[in-house]
Amino acid sequence: MIDVIDLNDIDIRGACLGCMRCGYDYTCTYQDGFADFYNERVRTADIIVFAGTVKGRYLSSMWKTFYDRAFFWNHTPSLPGKQLGYIISGPLTQNQNLIQILEASSTARQHANHVDIITDECDNSEEIDALLQSFAERLVRFAEEGYVRPQNFLGVGGHTVFRDNIWGRLRPIWQADHRYFKKHGLYDFPQRDYRSRVLTSILMLLTKIPGVRKKYYANLKTFPSEMGLKRLVERAD
Repeated sequence: MIDVIDLNDIDIRGACLGCMRCGYDYTCTYQDGFADFYNERVRTADIIVFAGTVKGRYLSSMWKTFYDRAFFWNHTPSLPGKQLGYIISGPLTQNQNLIQILEASSTARQHANHVDIITDECDNSEEIDALLQSFAERLVRFAEEGYVRPQNFLGVGGHTVFRDNIWGRLRPIWQADHRYFKKHGLYDFPQRDYRSRVLTSILMLLTKIPGVRKKYYANLKTFPSEMGLKRLVERAD
């Protein structure tokens, strides 16, 4: 069955707030319909094709909201093993940064199979039809075979960055990620930062207390920026 979804029809009541409260157990602070939509309609699909139009240097503001709100799954792959592809209208080849963002979203972010990106940049409609036909055939064939290509630089590099930070100082924030990475053997390196390990373990224990956890996540948005600003001012002096 093919399910066509218009993002404008989804109950998305606002953009991601960056509060990071989803870091504990994937629970978004918003009380709208987005999480249910994503879990019940997007994550249950075997093949997912995203379609959009280049606007400025990205896609639409609604697409940006969709991608940002989907981060309630944190750094945990929410679409592993899926077949992902894109149909983009507009001068995409002029924006290599956006191409890399889309590919990294499939590989490093989702551990999915990045099949292709099809655009309408050529003037020949027959050529576009042929590209779409080939695209559809590969999506179906790869889904039937359960094929996921080996990770490229974006996938390996993204995993390394996520792995190091989630194991280290960011673990108290992204505790759901930590549980996933540990369960699936994604901590594939020796870690000897003992100071970070001790402090992280203490924070992990403290945030199991509901009152402490509520206070901790309530202050996450201000703490890092204030520390960064303080260091900047000190260096300037």
